Formats: sequence, C-alpha cells, structure tokens
Amino acid sequence: MFQCPKCGSKFTEEKRLKIHFKTHEKRDAKNKISKKTTMPDFDKPDFSQVM
Repeated sequence: MFQCPKCGSKFTEEKRLKIHFKTHEKRDAKNKISKKTTMPDFDKPDFSQVM
C-alpha cells in the first residue's frame, strides 16, 4: 500500500501514487500564481475620494 503524504489517499501501485501526487503539484503551482496576482487590500488604490 502506498499512501499520499499530502492527503492520505492510498494506492496499490507506486506509479498510481506518483500520478496522483502530480495533481497536488499542479494545484500548488496554480495557488502560487493566483497568490502573486492578487493584491492585499492595503495595496489596492482607494478611488472613493475621486470626484
């Protein structure tokens, strides 16, 4: 039995675990990109004072 260290899913073959683990890597990479493109609220310009 091969168990995923991130989510605990179990697989009977190591190659299936490796394929499954790639989904975590893709998700992590996607999250890193989305975190870089979003600005924290204190960095966003405030246009409420504009006429």
